[in-house]
Amino acid sequence: MTSMVEMETLRIKLEQIVGAPLRIKQLTKQQSEIVLAEHESSKRGKSDYSGTSKRNLKASVIVDDSIWYPMYQKNGHIYVLEAPMRELSAEVTQLIELLVSQINPQNKEPLQVQGEEEREILRFSAWIVEQLDQERGDSDIPDEFDLKRRLNGEMIPFLLTCESAHAAEVSRVQLKKLLKSYFDGEVVLVPLKSHEWLVLAKKELVIGTGDEKEEEHSEAENDMLSAFSMGLYELIANEWGGTFHLSVAPSFSPVKSLPSTVGLLRKTIFLGKTFQVAKHVHFPWELLLEQLIYSIPVDQRRLFLEQAGDYGTLFSDNETFSTLETFFQLDCNVSETAKRLYIHRNTLLYRLDKIKQETGLDVRSFGDAVLVKLTMLLYKVTKRK
Repeated sequence: MTSMVEMETLRIKLEQIVGAPLRIKQLTKQQSEIVLAEHESSKRGKSDYSGTSKRNLKASVIVDDSIWYPMYQKNGHIYVLEAPMRELSAEVTQLIELLVSQINPQNKEPLQVQGEEEREILRFSAWIVEQLDQERGDSDIPDEFDLKRRLNGEMIPFLLTCESAHAAEVSRVQLKKLLKSYFDGEVVLVPLKSHEWLVLAKKELVIGTGDEKEEEHSEAENDMLSAFSMGLYELIANEWGGTFHLSVAPSFSPVKSLPSTVGLLRKTIFLGKTFQVAKHVHFPWELLLEQLIYSIPVDQRRLFLEQAGDYGTLFSDNETFSTLETFFQLDCNVSETAKRLYIHRNTLLYRLDKIKQETGLDVRSFGDAVLVKLTMLLYKVTKRK
């Protein structure tokens, strides 16, 4: 059995021998498609007892200015040894191919040619990314995608991202199985960037169908989405660990303007990570003010802070910052804030009076509270950088 340590040792020794930089690379879904295409074009192998067609991978695959030497597959991800093509002679290329071909860890999974559904999902993912790159957020889903038939009617969109090493352990198959169990029904799962997944679920699977008036229904839907998303996040975080972020938007028709909704979900996670550093589940309807603040040019933000007063010392104090954030989250309610912070009401009043003494602003007054809130948000996005 070849361990990860032994493979890394092999990489280092090869790098010293050939005099060129080498690295072990985990491929994205789109990159894996390139390897699998080469894989499929090689001669057919025998089928195993389950009927799954297998192939022997080509010893190397040239992609742009690099050569990929497929090494193994683990947890649904393909790993390759990547080398710069221009820095290797034909003899060196053959040497690396020979050595890499000897690697055969016992936990190696056979590489399988993807089914039509997987290929469709990857093409669909590439289409979404292309629309976003070209700023065509209002594009309708083309009829060429068979997946379009599954996206009729009202659906709820979720975007899940992971920014830790644990993300490598999350395969699309595992995640889809977990989602199917939680949603109690089929969902559409589309991998976008590395460690980023779009989830589309029928509206009735998440919030059912309501008969309330439009305003009441909208408020009820947001509340149900919040509760549902918190539960989903806890399930995923407990399953794999690591740092995940989840955003969700209200129900919509994905056949029209899906890319713009993905853009909204991405922006929501970005704003949430910027302004709500202690949270991991983010909702666009809770970040409207933050979105406005972030749209202000940097020089205008700094000018505002200079005119309003530089309270960097005050906001850099964790206790004061936490007190103000909780106070604003609870609509400036003194009693509820004291309960949430597990302190006596008089202790909270003392802290608020101290803030007034240092800034001249009384956050129990509406006008002053608005000014302090805006200053805090600008401080987060300007001073913390």
